[in-house]
Amino acid sequence: MLRNFLWITLWALPWAAPSFSQPGGTHIVDSLLQQVKVAESDSAKWHAMFKLSQYYGTNDLDAAVQTALQSLEFARAHLPDRIPRSLNNVGLHLMNKGEFDKAMTYFFDVLEAGKTYNCQECIATTLGNIGIIFWKKKDHQKAEQYVLQALEKQRALKDTMSTVRNLNNLGLIYTETGESEKAAQAFEEALGLLDAKGSTEFLGNVLNNLGNLYYYTGKYEKAQEYYTRTIHLSQKTGDNSSLILGYINSGWALMAAEKYREAINFIDVGEKLARKIKNDDYLANAYGSKADAYKGMGDFKNAFAYLEKYVQLKDTLSARLNSQTVAELETKYQIQQKEAQLARQQLEIQRQTNLRNITLATAAAVLLALFGLFQYLRSRQKIRRKEAELAAGRAEAAARLEHLEAEKLREMNQVKSTFFANISHEFRTPLTLLLSPLEQMINGSFRGDSQKYYRFMHRNASRLLNLVNQLLDLSKLESGKLHLSASEGDLGRFVGAVVGSFESLAVRQQVDLKIDTPGLPATCFFDRDKVEKILVNLVSNAFKFTSEGGKVKVAITMADDTATITVEDTGIGIPAGQLPHLFERFTKSSPSEVQAGSGIGLALTKELVELHGGTLAVKSEEGKGTAFTVTLAVGTAFFKKEEITVTPPEPLEREPYQQNIEARQKEEIPVETSWAGSLFGGAAGEEKPLLLLAEDNPDVRAYIAEMLAGDYNIIQAVNGKVALEKAIEHIPDLVITDVMMPEMDGTAFCRQLKSNEKTSHIPIIMLTARAEQADKLEGLETGADDYLVKPFDATELRLRSANLVKQRRNLQAYYSSRLTYFSPSKVVEAESMDDAFLHRIREAVEANLEDETFSVVELAAHISMSRSQLHRKLTALTGFSPNQVIRNMRLERAKQLLEANAGTVSEVAFRCGFNSHAYFSKCFKDYFGRTPGEV
Repeated sequence: MLRNFLWITLWALPWAAPSFSQPGGTHIVDSLLQQVKVAESDSAKWHAMFKLSQYYGTNDLDAAVQTALQSLEFARAHLPDRIPRSLNNVGLHLMNKGEFDKAMTYFFDVLEAGKTYNCQECIATTLGNIGIIFWKKKDHQKAEQYVLQALEKQRALKDTMSTVRNLNNLGLIYTETGESEKAAQAFEEALGLLDAKGSTEFLGNVLNNLGNLYYYTGKYEKAQEYYTRTIHLSQKTGDNSSLILGYINSGWALMAAEKYREAINFIDVGEKLARKIKNDDYLANAYGSKADAYKGMGDFKNAFAYLEKYVQLKDTLSARLNSQTVAELETKYQIQQKEAQLARQQLEIQRQTNLRNITLATAAAVLLALFGLFQYLRSRQKIRRKEAELAAGRAEAAARLEHLEAEKLREMNQVKSTFFANISHEFRTPLTLLLSPLEQMINGSFRGDSQKYYRFMHRNASRLLNLVNQLLDLSKLESGKLHLSASEGDLGRFVGAVVGSFESLAVRQQVDLKIDTPGLPATCFFDRDKVEKILVNLVSNAFKFTSEGGKVKVAITMADDTATITVEDTGIGIPAGQLPHLFERFTKSSPSEVQAGSGIGLALTKELVELHGGTLAVKSEEGKGTAFTVTLAVGTAFFKKEEITVTPPEPLEREPYQQNIEARQKEEIPVETSWAGSLFGGAAGEEKPLLLLAEDNPDVRAYIAEMLAGDYNIIQAVNGKVALEKAIEHIPDLVITDVMMPEMDGTAFCRQLKSNEKTSHIPIIMLTARAEQADKLEGLETGADDYLVKPFDATELRLRSANLVKQRRNLQAYYSSRLTYFSPSKVVEAESMDDAFLHRIREAVEANLEDETFSVVELAAHISMSRSQLHRKLTALTGFSPNQVIRNMRLERAKQLLEANAGTVSEVAFRCGFNSHAYFSKCFKDYFGRTPGEV
């Protein structure tokens, strides 16, 4: 069955379209064409063109589109406020032709133009038209959305006829979605509005659609009644569209009554009218309707012929419709093109307006000339006022300059404060290693190897001297008092000798050191002292930041009296954001990677390189390594006459790089338990507390380890990352950590310990050379239990560490009392991470009291710890081993059950995980001092 309901949608205009009767059509066209020619005003001419396009719309859609486009161009040139109506008119005729994609483009143009020219009724009308196109595309959701928006605006504007149009269209949407009651309500409301207004306009359309609704619901006679009314009314008004649909739909109503010959007669009339007005959509429906009628009569030859026509024409329409279902982005693109064209036209209008304004301005200039004398007098007044303003401006500029100088002074003071703060930081670590042993020697409490500590103090005093010498060199450079003393020599051999002195350090740190000096000239001119300082600073820096298994490479090349030295390493690298500030004094690659001498070493190196006529550049990738590139002028043309020494200085005697102060710091001092007397007063053979010492400075680490060796078993770590791994593995009783360390600093290390359930109970002492109150508060906020500033007093460190261990033992007693008081009905709120840990222990044991096989292995697995970690954690908190905790809690439960007479001794023993009556009685008496039977 090829039945397609022929609904009449009402294509809305900004105002009601004129109605034309069919008779005298040629006369109407001639009259309107004459009006276009003789119109005395732009408005009258546009209106005649608009009416002509509307007339063509009833019988010749191609002519209607062409005339509508002419009226649009005329509006753009002469009547911009008519542009929205003209755009809508073009869209309507394109829509009647079935060219929906083009129609949609014009409709969206109307929405933008309506906003520009404040035409609300244009916007409301076009929203309804867009809804109709979506209805045609079977997108009922969007169709309903746009039609409802149109109705809302038209009701607000009190536009009755436009409201009727969109009520009709809303009824069509609801009919196709199967919402018959809503559809009937919409159609009846439209009829009511027409009756109230006494208008027959659109009445035929609504009557036809109501007939379709009745046909759709199976009420064929009622449908035929409305189709007949549609035909009679359309004949009177000359509405060909309604007339066509009335005839074709009447044919379907007659087919429902099996009156096939009469139905074909009605459909023939509709077919001829559709062909006349060139409406392919109506024509396709006529073909399909006749195919069904002939089929009903049994005339299959004619049925097939019309079916073939129907399919061919429907395929053409479907292809056209599919081209309209292009994504809305394409439609919006076309809309943007139209907007751009509109903007160009508006620009042209503005240009013409500007031309008119220029003409007026020229005329006004003649009048302004009359005021010349007046302006001259006023100009003299303005000159005086300007002079006063300039004087005020100079005063303001002076004040601004004074403010800038004050800001500059404040910045210089800040730089100076930062410089001295950082210098004091560099001094504190070696001072710690000088003052602490000296204080012990003065007080007579020193028990170590004196000779060893003399070398120890001498090394750190030399380090201080080296730092002072670097500062003096920088000072000389700034004042211009540091001069070159160049002499002729083999630069390649010199570089090889300096870098070679690092070989023993490379072996000790297990770093691969390579020196590449291929094909250099025999001699060139350079300052040996300056080049040595440059090399030592760069190579020692490379070793500081390269871990075990890494590589350090030094290469030298010569070209055009310029030597290029490259120092590369595979160390930790430098963040990209810090590279621009790397050569400023006391700039580190990272706050957690402070090393001795790195504060001013690179700044001095850069100054020395520039003094030698060269440059210092750096490339680095964080986590992969760093490369410093030095260029030096080594030709005689660069040096002044007085800077060249005829007799070269004696060659430097070089020992392995341990002689260098920085390398000496790497030497480990063997730990000797030479400090008499333990602070804990334990019995002989009692296990000492376990101390984890995290310190990147080997001298400080060795000194603290030797000082506390008599009181603790000590584990050492060179940075926070290693320390964290060892803390989790060994669960120490106390942690002493430096704040500034590579890879992970003390603050991050402390935070990690306190946030980990396995290590949260461990007391922590933080050591730092940063003495500011803010630094101390930051350390304490991370959970540190104590905070000591370098140089610290050795006795104070011993006492503070001992106090923390004793406090932890007191806490053991507290937790022990809480744990042994077992009450299964009591809910324990965790006040801290340690409380939460004990609560988990209690829950795990309580849940397995009756399981005699439940042991430390199962408990450790439940808590997600190893047996050794659980043992150290639980013993540190309560003083009880895991086995004791399990046994004691079973005994506490047994006591509760016995006091409540919950069973015999044997039954209670079994319920509490004891499979031996005798063993249970023994444990019970050992724990409570009485037998189970005495309870």
